Amino acid sequence: MKGYMIKYPGRKWLKHVALSGEEELRDYLPDTEPFTPKGFVSMIDRYPVLFVKPDLGMKGQGVMKIYYKDGRIVIRTEDGRFSFQSAKFAALKLKQLIGTKRYIMQQGIDLVQIDGNPIDFRILLHLRKDATWKYFGVMGKVAAPNKYVTNHSSGGRAIRLHHALGITTQECEPWEKKLKEMALKIARGMKKHFPLISELGLDIAIDNEHRVWLLEANTRPQFQLFRHHSNPRLYAQIASSVKHIRADD
Repeated sequence: MKGYMIKYPGRKWLKHVALSGEEELRDYLPDTEPFTPKGFVSMIDRYPVLFVKPDLGMKGQGVMKIYYKDGRIVIRTEDGRFSFQSAKFAALKLKQLIGTKRYIMQQGIDLVQIDGNPIDFRILLHLRKDATWKYFGVMGKVAAPNKYVTNHSSGGRAIRLHHALGITTQECEPWEKKLKEMALKIARGMKKHFPLISELGLDIAIDNEHRVWLLEANTRPQFQLFRHHSNPRLYAQIASSVKHIRADD
């Protein structure tokens, strides 16, 4: 497949299609489709929870959560809730909320939680001069109470991996190894399809059965989360690397 000559590919659907073409990555990808009312009716029949997201969007803005409650379908937005008797009526409401913008639908993942607040994770990688990827590490993000997105702008806070999983730092070492191996596979897959990229922030989910999922691959990622990493020098190293990588932009 010919690569996309885009330095900062933003469209979630484009990246999903590229990675789903890689056999070793498919098991990491939640079921994802472009939003259509007909497609939504079919998808909400397959999954108890869906997330409907802007195809182009950042910081969790515009993300909607759709789920079943008391036999009805609930659409939850950043500032409201809507409840419907049928998927067809819910689909029409979603179409109204979305308008002419492009959105995707993604299978909801039953995330690990702390005190009922969902957690996801950010892994950071930069391309070295020798064209190999440097793995900087992983940090968790806990959603604020009664929120379903974990972004800092929505009240989310940083958490270290072992705290998120409720294990010791020593017990966490196999997890660190597993996530690093996964991240490097994804980075190589992304580089194959988007040859101009040089940095990645992978948004990762771990579900209650400890299966790992890729929610999104960001190609110009925020990295402030790593201020809270256990290595006090890591943030400065990342900031220096970012400055060098983006100097030519």
